[in-house]
Amino acid sequence: MHILPGMKIATAVLVTALMTTACAPSDSASAETQPVEQSATVHIERPTRPDIPWAETPEQIRSGERCPADLPVDTITPADEASVALEQVAAIPSASALAFAPDGTGYIGTRDGLVLTWTPGAEPVAALDLTETTSTERDQGLLGLAVVNDYLLINRTDLDNDSLLEAFQLIDGQPSTNDPVLLLRADQPSREHNGGDIVIGPDDHLYLTVGDGGAQGGPFVTGRQAPHAFGSLLRFGIEFDPEPRLITAEDNPFAGPLPGSDHTWVWGLRHPYRFSFDAATGDLWIADVGQLCIEEVTVLPGGGAGGEHLGWNSFEGNAVFMDVEIESHVPPTFSYAHKGGHCAVIGGHVYRGDVLTDLVGKYVFADFCKRGLISYDPDTRALQELQSGTVSPVALVIAPDGLLYVVDLAQGIWRVDPV
Repeated sequence: MHILPGMKIATAVLVTALMTTACAPSDSASAETQPVEQSATVHIERPTRPDIPWAETPEQIRSGERCPADLPVDTITPADEASVALEQVAAIPSASALAFAPDGTGYIGTRDGLVLTWTPGAEPVAALDLTETTSTERDQGLLGLAVVNDYLLINRTDLDNDSLLEAFQLIDGQPSTNDPVLLLRADQPSREHNGGDIVIGPDDHLYLTVGDGGAQGGPFVTGRQAPHAFGSLLRFGIEFDPEPRLITAEDNPFAGPLPGSDHTWVWGLRHPYRFSFDAATGDLWIADVGQLCIEEVTVLPGGGAGGEHLGWNSFEGNAVFMDVEIESHVPPTFSYAHKGGHCAVIGGHVYRGDVLTDLVGKYVFADFCKRGLISYDPDTRALQELQSGTVSPVALVIAPDGLLYVVDLAQGIWRVDPV
């Protein structure tokens, strides 16, 4: 299959592009607040950080400790042999995101800012080039795509190291190169944990995250008693009049005069790079990339009541991380340890298709470091490895026809088939 020229990616980038778990201290961005470009843009100011050297923060010190041997985690059963097959359908090195229009047209994003249109069975075609204004350091890049009302929404990091949510009008299925609508700018305090997904929920609201601000151990969220937009899953209304704009969802749990961010739906999160809603039940599945020892996934039935705290950074999974009291939190539905090659959860979907019959009703997700796919059975709580060693997964996507695809940062797009 043809590979687009000039899109090579180094192995070192593959390892560090998505997560920084317990690595070097954060490469922090400038603390100055950027101006709002237009009145319709939602502007999220960066959180403050401790005014002491990074190496001396208690979060950094805690992040350098060894993981205990008796972590309260679940066990993933290894696969003796693969129980799914992977068929490569688009060879796109540095692929980072995939979204489908209702008619089945696919849009593939690369980490450095190229967008290609794609029809399954055909070759991808370059359609939009944002590489000159997209940063790819550490966790940055083009991280998420979504199609809404004839607009392609793009979540990416600009050259000021800030997160942008932009809307590009689709004309005859092609993203317009004219001026996009800037829906949101988040002033990132570091080049880590810049979020990823853009998801339209069953309530027709737009959900996204900008991460916890990065740095080791979550210094921007320690002891926080009211939610900031950072470290939260955000929820917006979206209107088209005629251009799209985000609006405050008045039924958000902290909207109005209450302390905290008007836009927060769920808080106490580190790096929920991928999350999804079960198409059958509306349950919200949040996969939160861990820091030191644990990866975790939390299910909120029906999308949650709003206002739930998921524990970070007082807890990593079910283990105490920072000994800072929080009023209450929702523990993970399941978690697993950084061992056996695992180290970075990639959230997936509850499978509701009719091709992978053994996986119907199960949550199919991935681990970037293990380079494999895993299933979780809500009925038995069993975690089962499906395959490993084939892909470097950064997203799992359900197409309108119900087929399941894996976005592989090294090689492109794969379809998940029965063996």
